[in-house]
Parts: sequence; structure tokens; C-alpha cells
Amino acid sequence: MTALLSVERLHIGSGGRSAPILDDVSFAVSDGETVGVLGASGSGKTSLALSLLGLLPQSLETRGRVVFDGYNMLERAAGARRNLRGRRISMVFQEPLTALNPRQRVGAQVAEVARAHGERDAQKAMRGAVDMLHRAGLTDAGTRALRYPHELSGGERQRVLLAMALLLDPALLVADEPTSALDVTVQAQVLQLLRTLQRERGMAMLLVSHDLGVIATTCSRTMVLHDGRVVEDTATPQLLAAPEHPQARALVDAVRPAGRGA
Repeated sequence: MTALLSVERLHIGSGGRSAPILDDVSFAVSDGETVGVLGASGSGKTSLALSLLGLLPQSLETRGRVVFDGYNMLERAAGARRNLRGRRISMVFQEPLTALNPRQRVGAQVAEVARAHGERDAQKAMRGAVDMLHRAGLTDAGTRALRYPHELSGGERQRVLLAMALLLDPALLVADEPTSALDVTVQAQVLQLLRTLQRERGMAMLLVSHDLGVIATTCSRTMVLHDGRVVEDTATPQLLAAPEHPQARALVDAVRPAGRGA
């Protein structure tokens, strides 16, 4: 079966770094699959996520292939990548207050996704945005769509980002630390929402996190990144039961209940 996403020997380097950000990273994601990317801060997780959508700074040196939907995202023209982003592949960014425009109402920001992909009817775009905000779990979506980001809670802002990412029913969702800024209760709600929406839509998901608990409850397969390299890529239950690489063992041991053996 042809993979929806295939990353082949991806290398990302910077002239100002002695070591590459990512080095020889290869993996694939199939239709409907949920894959976790686990690693400590600085392991290269966010750079990997950005590379999948062609969002890396031009100053970085990039080699390899990122093939999505049959197209190499590293070679496609900027306009062609924009046509895929939001429509076939979407991203939920880590910090909503940074990702959202503070001067624009949140409903208009969600509707803008549809407008950018050809919807000319502004009222229709807004109706679709409010409906998606409701499906993303935002209470009283019609009223909250008229508010600015700073007028919403952290969990509500994260739901706005989910609505933006899912509005056009993408085949692949890349979620970069989507719950790291949320308290434990809201985090669980957002993860459950992600799983529900994924099942409803049959989309694939790449979930990037430093939190093994988040990965364990969501992902069927997990890659462990360390110093820019994939050091383990296995089924999540296998990773939890018997991690092989020292960095993977350290991540698992950090969350094991006291008294359990390594």
C-alpha cells in the first residue's frame, strides 16, 4: 500500500550549528494511522513537523524527500504547497496566542481558511466556521466566534486552532504539542476530541510531543527522536513495555510508577 506521507533521509542543517537539526530521518504514515513523535526539547520535533508542510525557513539547508500525496514538499513551488496546506495537510501549532491573529475575531480566522481555498461567499464561509467551532467542542460557538483570542480561555483557543486545521477535512493532521499549554483536565478533553474527530473523518495524524502520557493514550506507533535522529520506531505498546534505545528507556522510566522494573 502506498503511504500517504513518506519521509526519506531528511536532513536539515544550519550554517550556525555544528550538528544538524535533523539527520537521516526516514518514516512513513499510512491513511488513518496515528503516529507519535516523542523527544525531549531540542530533539528536532518541531523542525520535523514544519518540514512536512514546507514551512521551514529558507535559511536552513534541507536534503532528502518529504513526499505527501505523491508530491515532494521540499521541491514544490510555494504556491503549490499553499494549495495543499489546510486542504490536504494541516497543522495545529503549539501556542494558540502566537498562532492566532490578536486583531481578528476567531470566527473570521477560521473562515479565512475556506476563503483562502476558493470560497467566495463570505457568509457561507462564516457559517462553516461556526459549525466547525461547534464540532471542535467550543460552547456557544456562534457567540464565541465573534470574540478575539485574548477573550477566550487556553482550552477554547486550542479548539479554535483545531477548527482551523480540520475545516477542510485534511487527509493528514500534524499536531505539534497541541496540549502542552493546557491543564490536565483540558488536555484530556482536547485529546479525546482529537481522537473522536480523527475517527469520524478517517484522517491520519502525526502527534508531536515530549509527553509520553499524551503519546501513549493516542498513538498506535511511536518514533523517538534524539539529537535529530530517529533512535526508535515501534508500536507504542512495545515502546512502553520494552524500549531499546537508552533515550527511549529514559523517557519511559521517567513516567513509570515507582516500584516497577525497567
